[in-house]
Amino acid sequence: MKSAVERRMEIIDVVNRDGKARVEDLAALFNVSSVTIRSDLSFLESNGYVVRSHGAAIPNTGVVAELTVHEKRRHNPDIKTRIGQAAAKLISSGDTVILDSGTTAKEIASSLKSIGNVVVMTNGLDVAMELASAPGIEVLMPGGVLRKNALSFSGSQAEQGLKNYCFDKLFLGVDGFDLRAGITTHNEQEASLNRLMCDISEQVIAVADSSKFGKRSCHMIREFGKIDILVTDSGIPDEYVEGLRDMKVEVIIVEKES
Repeated sequence: MKSAVERRMEIIDVVNRDGKARVEDLAALFNVSSVTIRSDLSFLESNGYVVRSHGAAIPNTGVVAELTVHEKRRHNPDIKTRIGQAAAKLISSGDTVILDSGTTAKEIASSLKSIGNVVVMTNGLDVAMELASAPGIEVLMPGGVLRKNALSFSGSQAEQGLKNYCFDKLFLGVDGFDLRAGITTHNEQEASLNRLMCDISEQVIAVADSSKFGKRSCHMIREFGKIDILVTDSGIPDEYVEGLRDMKVEVIIVEKES
């Protein structure tokens, strides 16, 4: 039987995919009682993932709640691997790059190990650990305060550690990607560090699975369209593809498993 965390993450996927999910249907799908599903939905609603409505749940299209890095690893892992592989193909020997923190950045790091002569700056502790055994990659970290839930460093010390650098490419993870709100994240200090990363990089490459579109968090990193490349999956809404391409942003789309 699935754990409560796994079941709740899958409930989010079902609700977002179908637009609505009834308590009875979810109970049958996961082979648990309606009482358990109602408890799950209460938890998900209180944390901003769904909205309960007349014995069912619908997507919360407003501000998205923050997941811990362990919860994020369970969310769309296969597509994040594909996005990471596609993004890593944009890195060549001799490049200097920034990998933002996050689960997709870790997938990029995993696919990057075979490329030699690359300098990688990252504020992600798990990203740095992923690259620690790669002989052809020099790993830099900016320091700062460790956010334990996110396994990322941020704060004034982290920003000071970046200010004297220039990089070829930034791979930027996001929590929300909204037509009006732009590219957003949950933490103010992380958003400030991300903005600095954009400023010191020649090319900004956003990496986001399609669940991030139409969602927003509290702190803006970048305006919609103020990136060079987006790597995502085929679930991206058409209006986002059209809007980004109208703004001369290259959109690289990897296919979801059927």
